[in-house]
Amino acid sequence: MSPVATRLGAFALVLVGAFGTAYAVGEKLPGHSHTGNTDDGHGHSHDSDGAISTLRVPTPSMDGYELVTDAITADQVTFHLTDPSSQRVTEFTEVHEADGHVMVLRPDLSGFQHLHPAFDTEGSFAVPIPGEGRWHMVVETTPKGRVDPVIVSTFVGTDTVPTQAPLPPAADEVQVATPAGDLVVRRDGLNFWVTDSTGAAPDGLEPYLGADAHLVVFRVSDLAYLHLHPMGEVPGMFMFQGNLPPAGTYRLFLQFAYRGEVVSVGFTVPAVPAEETA
Repeated sequence: MSPVATRLGAFALVLVGAFGTAYAVGEKLPGHSHTGNTDDGHGHSHDSDGAISTLRVPTPSMDGYELVTDAITADQVTFHLTDPSSQRVTEFTEVHEADGHVMVLRPDLSGFQHLHPAFDTEGSFAVPIPGEGRWHMVVETTPKGRVDPVIVSTFVGTDTVPTQAPLPPAADEVQVATPAGDLVVRRDGLNFWVTDSTGAAPDGLEPYLGADAHLVVFRVSDLAYLHLHPMGEVPGMFMFQGNLPPAGTYRLFLQFAYRGEVVSVGFTVPAVPAEETA
């Protein structure tokens, strides 16, 4: 376990900065997983124009694996996974120090959380339900003996939802307040720069559970999902390979560690006309 993992705090704070909207979340979490082994080794492949082509619209089943709901209460839902022979999956390959990774958010893409539940000997795992209303849960695991992950999803909760939150406005600069000081995160495509109040790369960025950073992508129209990790080791810069497909508006969640805390920063990326990407 990395020093970051052992020192992560237990706080959650929503912050509004001068350049946009962000939030910083301290977690005691075991890790994050890749979205699969592809040609570039970073969980995604590309079309000829460089657009990422492996955005996946998760469903309750994938390659014969099925997400099964065991029980649901007001506070949590319990799942297990069955394999193509309808048997429970009880063994998983640990990826980024966790057996499973669950993305929880509302259908309007608010309330994002990245969780890592514990699995019992029968393969069951419980995911907290953050509040009333409807929630979208994406479960990413790698059953033992399988190379690529299984990515499945479901909706939980009632159809009676709070007033839908408007999508935060697009902004390529986001100011984030953390317990260790303010940061500014700038985005250009899928490249991100992190600076402190002096405009320099901050002293205190740390590896976060097997990667320098994590980028979780959702497409607004259909909740298509992708989980990426950066390439290169430039201080204060996270470079993710490829471009988002132009036909869609996206919500991006960048996560990295800073002085023992996990920082999560949200970006809204509007649709780009295809002719502008040529």
